[in-house]
Amino acid sequence: MTATVSEPNRVGTAPASLNEAWVRCVVDAVCSTGVTRVVLCSGGRSSLMCIVFDADPRIVGRMACAEERSGAFIALGMAKASGEPVAIVTTSGSAVGNVVPALMEADACNIPLVVVSCDRPQALRGAGFGQMADHIGACGPFVRSQIDLADPSDDPAALRATHEAVTRTLAAWVDGPVHINVPLAGVFDSSEPSAVSRATCDMLERLCAPDGQGGGSAVTLRGGARSGAGNRGDDTGEADSARRMAARVLASTGRRPGLLRGLIVAGPDPEIAPEAIRKLAHATGFPVLADAASGVRSGIESDCNALVLSGFDVFAQASPLAQMAPDLVIRAGHAPVSPLALAYLGAHPARTIRIARSRPVRDYLHPTLDPRDVLVSPGDATLVALAEALTGGAAPTTGSRCVEPAWRAMWARLASDGRALRAARLASLPWGEAVAMHACIAADGFAFMHVGNSMPVRHADIFYDNRAVSQTVYTSRGVSGIDGTLSTFIGESMATGAAGLLIIGDQAFLHDLPALGTAQRITTPACVCVVNNRGGAIFDFLPVSSAPGCERAVRNPYDIDFGALAAGFGLRYRRAAERASLHDALQRGARHPGLSIVELDVPAHSALEQLRALAQPRVVPSR
Repeated sequence: MTATVSEPNRVGTAPASLNEAWVRCVVDAVCSTGVTRVVLCSGGRSSLMCIVFDADPRIVGRMACAEERSGAFIALGMAKASGEPVAIVTTSGSAVGNVVPALMEADACNIPLVVVSCDRPQALRGAGFGQMADHIGACGPFVRSQIDLADPSDDPAALRATHEAVTRTLAAWVDGPVHINVPLAGVFDSSEPSAVSRATCDMLERLCAPDGQGGGSAVTLRGGARSGAGNRGDDTGEADSARRMAARVLASTGRRPGLLRGLIVAGPDPEIAPEAIRKLAHATGFPVLADAASGVRSGIESDCNALVLSGFDVFAQASPLAQMAPDLVIRAGHAPVSPLALAYLGAHPARTIRIARSRPVRDYLHPTLDPRDVLVSPGDATLVALAEALTGGAAPTTGSRCVEPAWRAMWARLASDGRALRAARLASLPWGEAVAMHACIAADGFAFMHVGNSMPVRHADIFYDNRAVSQTVYTSRGVSGIDGTLSTFIGESMATGAAGLLIIGDQAFLHDLPALGTAQRITTPACVCVVNNRGGAIFDFLPVSSAPGCERAVRNPYDIDFGALAAGFGLRYRRAAERASLHDALQRGARHPGLSIVELDVPAHSALEQLRALAQPRVVPSR
């Protein structure tokens, strides 16, 4: 049987089937909300949805993927990098289950994914028909809103109600994923023709008209994780709330402005722009304990008065700061990666102001957090009001400070000393994982960097030095998984169109091998550095490392030919086993138009050995 599909979403073109009328209606509702990027995962049920999305002129970024798991992470990366909602289309049966890992991360990080799952008809549910699965149940725990549409029917009122229902579902979300389930008939696939009445065709034409006269209420989805929070305007009520918050905090500490031991903690993926964090630090004088993935360590101007520092440098070598408690912590983003920073915050439960995308019920790092002391996605005016109140009413532009000078000076001195000691010790080390990671993280020529979880994100937090050049640093710290890392990077590359660097472990790379098929379509420089340390090196740092059988059952080493893998997918490959070859491979990777793989061949347990050497206490000469 030959299916007939009309020109999708072209006003005035009659649909060839009820399925097509419903699909065009759904696509119009989704695109009308501002979705301009889509990942297409084809199948019998989703084939028509893929064709209609692909042909819609409002879609400016599209990627067809062979399987839904990597496709969903590609969509996640596109949404993360663009700050805009991205749709992913899946087919029926178990396909939507493969989207769930990316949905979990999107839910934890408030990233706007729009899952459009194509299903078998509702009338067949519970009848023993094949390729049936509970799409609503699979996605339900991880989405802000969802809808299970009715089966298509030749009824103009039902078509209009479908458009309105999809629009309402998309409008109901708040910075996070949503799910639309679309049942479609068809023996073989969803494009099979069927009769459609003139009345239904007329309604579709009105719904999809450019002026939107026939559709539901217009709505635009808000941006995602990097939507520019910290730059929008605020109303007077939010600023006043920030002033009252500062007054409560100051009263509880018993300190006056100028005598406050304050600290700003910027974790991965903060809710406000890095520049907004630096402005707050400049206004208050508080040191900023900044993760590499916060973005605060890059783009620092030479005249910036913000004191931005690494937790490793201030805490690693028997730091006296570990015993000194702050009076106030202002924290943005996910929990810090550094165990040293986590231990410090856990040991000193100070009064805390949280900057968050939504109001948390509780915070494990700050068990005494007052729910009133939370700023939800504050803009510039709110942050200025907070700083003014903490500094006793003086404007931030005057350079006034509320911080205790000796407190700030100690952070600055220890950071400087620690950085110098780390550099000296690193220069003396032989080739190994820490040496290779430092070279990757310091590489020039990449507009953005994505660091994978497990060891790479910890290496980045240690070795990413403050720099004047702006660079966006991505990671996936919502549920801190290693799955989908390569796919997420591909999505970020697609959305930015800029040269990118991915640092990923060998096991995380294996976890996402299907993404290498899609990687063939990347045309901008995208350098993937795979740390081949023969298994899960992070377990070397954990108590389980001493257990019998740990190497075989937990660390789980593989013998992988990364060059053969790259060749099989038609990708450029380089192996680096010493400093010079790595430097050359990184330079080439920053220029090569497409995805390239660089294998960092390092001794299996060198991360443990080299990081222990870097963290040795300072030797104080005897008098």
